[in-house]
Amino acid sequence: MDTEKIKKYLFQIAMRSKWEAVVRSYWLNKKAHGAKITKSGDTALHVAVSDGQEEHVNELLNQITVKELEIQNERGNTPLHIAAWMGNETMCSCLANAHPSLVTTFNVDNETPLFLAAVYGKKDAFLCMHHIYIPTLDDPRKRYNYCTRNNGDTILHCAISGDNFDLAFQIIHLYEDLVNSVNAQGFSPLHLLVY
Repeated sequence: MDTEKIKKYLFQIAMRSKWEAVVRSYWLNKKAHGAKITKSGDTALHVAVSDGQEEHVNELLNQITVKELEIQNERGNTPLHIAAWMGNETMCSCLANAHPSLVTTFNVDNETPLFLAAVYGKKDAFLCMHHIYIPTLDDPRKRYNYCTRNNGDTILHCAISGDNFDLAFQIIHLYEDLVNSVNAQGFSPLHLLVY
């Protein structure tokens, strides 16, 4: 099959949740691994993650290269961004352990999977990725590089704004310097608690 036929076929079977066929296609044709099958640039792995297919995600993951795992859609999201947004700790663990630096991959909004987990209040996914990636850093201060989006909001701002106070407490414990951070509007996390 040529690339366009592979894309069309993968799209059709993924949309029908025929995940065994997707896995078989990945096994039979390496061109399937990096094929962007949706208009937004998602691969079959992106779609499998968003469909909550834990077992099949693991099977697809075992067949692809690190470079293929790093593929981003038009929003800059990797499959790990999607797993983090959904809060699926199992898939976050699987994907992040396969390639720990994915935890710090930025999308077009300057959000990492770690950041998205905080935005959506997915505490278990957040802690999972934190514990997989942060210990690999040679300089612990670098962990703060992945905690702020374009408008200056930090993971702590987002956790507080979303009323995810249990997560906010964990963030304060793990990233204590964020307590003093100020976003583009001049608000600190404490300001958000007052409003």
